[in-house]
Amino acid sequence: MKRIVSLLLAVGLFTGLSADEENVLKTHAEIGYTNTAGNTESQDLAGNLKMEYPFGKKNALRFVGNVLYSTNKDFESNTTSTTKNRWDAEANYDYNFNETWAFNYLAGGKGDKFSTYSYQAYTGPGAVWTTIKSDTNNLKFQANVLWSWDESREPYGDTNETMHDYASWQASMDYTLQMTKSSKFIQYLMYRSEFEDSTNYFAKSKTALESKINSSLSLGVSYTVDYTNNKAVDVRSYTDRVFLAALIADF
Repeated sequence: MKRIVSLLLAVGLFTGLSADEENVLKTHAEIGYTNTAGNTESQDLAGNLKMEYPFGKKNALRFVGNVLYSTNKDFESNTTSTTKNRWDAEANYDYNFNETWAFNYLAGGKGDKFSTYSYQAYTGPGAVWTTIKSDTNNLKFQANVLWSWDESREPYGDTNETMHDYASWQASMDYTLQMTKSSKFIQYLMYRSEFEDSTNYFAKSKTALESKINSSLSLGVSYTVDYTNNKAVDVRSYTDRVFLAALIADF
């Protein structure tokens, strides 16, 4: 997990430093960290990295990655255990036919030490439909037909792992409202499901508010809900919820 965090930060720093006016690369990085010492010793790290890189007249690359990592020390046994260890990432290529429609190719992955799945991967073509694009409102929808690979911990309660590959689809909505000159509201929704088995599905929602401090830094709060419908018996919950207060850098 620490390697993943370091990689995300390094990629963000490198791309930010290498961007020039012609490439117009945009990098958006959020980081939240808590360290508790004394009677309780714990560390919590959450981060988000977004990058968008238009090139040529009609092409664009987009990337988004999230990490969540927590540890807690047990004083009786004098051991430190990991309580959260999760990451997800998606990379998109867009070919823009016009300001409304674009061809898209998506590749994504997800890993969670404490979920049913050791990891998930998916990739496939799709389309992006931008319905609103103005100074105050931006709304776009994306839909993809995917081929997915899930490595799950099955049979339930056992340590054996089983690979499941299947055809699936994913639909998402991304909305941004510029409420004032310095603050904006963001809502993201996603649903991904297997074609043949509709009970095998995943959903995600992220609601965020961001307020600028200056041209490069902002403060933000977000609430993310990540739902997995198929879970093993020994997994604690269908739903992961993350409330994050973060320092945001745009460069």
